[in-house]
Amino acid sequence: MATVLLIDDEIIFHRMIEHALRPLGHMVYTELTGTQGLEAANILKPDIIITDLNLPDISGYEVTRRLRRDPAFAHTPIMVLTSQAGLQDKLASFESGADDHITKPFEPEELVARMTVLLRRMEVIRHALPSGEGATPTKLAKMIAVHSLRGGIGTSTLAVNLALGLRSLWNSPTLLIDLVLMAGQVALLLNMPLKRTWADLAGIDPIEMDTEALHSIIESHKSGLSFIAAPTFPTEAEMLSDETLNVSLKLLRPHYDYLIADLPHDFSEVALIALDMADVILLVLAPELSSLRAAAAALDTYAKLNYPPEKIKLILNNVFPKHGLPRDRIEQALKKPVTLSLPYSPDVLVQSINLGKPILFHSPDEPISILLEDFAFFLSTDEHKKNRPEKPTQAWKRVYERFMEARKAKEKQSQR
Repeated sequence: MATVLLIDDEIIFHRMIEHALRPLGHMVYTELTGTQGLEAANILKPDIIITDLNLPDISGYEVTRRLRRDPAFAHTPIMVLTSQAGLQDKLASFESGADDHITKPFEPEELVARMTVLLRRMEVIRHALPSGEGATPTKLAKMIAVHSLRGGIGTSTLAVNLALGLRSLWNSPTLLIDLVLMAGQVALLLNMPLKRTWADLAGIDPIEMDTEALHSIIESHKSGLSFIAAPTFPTEAEMLSDETLNVSLKLLRPHYDYLIADLPHDFSEVALIALDMADVILLVLAPELSSLRAAAAALDTYAKLNYPPEKIKLILNNVFPKHGLPRDRIEQALKKPVTLSLPYSPDVLVQSINLGKPILFHSPDEPISILLEDFAFFLSTDEHKKNRPEKPTQAWKRVYERFMEARKAKEKQSQR
């Protein structure tokens, strides 16, 4: 049975919850303040935490946020129990990191049922995590978010090809998710039919979400790349809650080595959920003034969200042949170096898009494919990059050969 930590300054609710849970075999520990609750959480490492919002010292929102910043509680179910029943209160609970929001007064049977669902979901996640008491997750997908505030400059094409590159390099579980819910193009770019999409999760309560439901919407490309497509119609996307996406990403990460997210061109809640989770943000821009301004606005917002500068990589996509802003002026204006500059390649890319044949999969010898393949290696985990695969893939062999050729050329040049 579960170890439950309850943080609430009203003793009556201590008694109600104890009477509901202890007969079922659960161990219930109680604290009266947020500070005491945080201290108890670090000692007890409970299976689930229930917190009131109105506490004598710090709010339940702050308790939840502090717990979520600690890796030890990244996946611990947190329930907010409060008399505040407004929609904004519920949204604030979810935004702070809570898994559920229950309004006082409540029925003990409902509390037990919803707590049981959260504990069952946690068990699913634990199967992909190290075993042992107090174990914390060590295997979570490296998450790469491809973002831009300006559309039409190749973000989806970049996301698709990088996902294919990572999959072909390491032959390891890789998931591409299309979060451009109003007009996503991932399935089209892969030339895959839209059998199941995010919209098929719309009828599932976030608290009841599990990996079985998620696996039902995951499709597979012939390369072995897994992907989740965006809905066909915008009206379907409107039925999908932000919390459903939030829970889904948390459940998916332990099952993959890489997760690549193609984001909408905004700072909507969907985009923010993915940006917060991402290990790397690829900010894409074109060499023209409007794109430069959009990139500056995005960088300013990232800074206000306290994202570390090293988390963001600038990707310059040269979408026209000449008269574009020079790279050095872009770097000077944004006060940040460009990590990757993609050449103008209209014929290759347009044909790739129209035929649904991603260049990295169908034309690996093209110059732009070589750049993207090498960049996929650059984005790989340290564990992958530092160790030669037991069975090297063709993609890995190509990258290795290019690396050795570049090293030999550098050595010759230094000897002159």
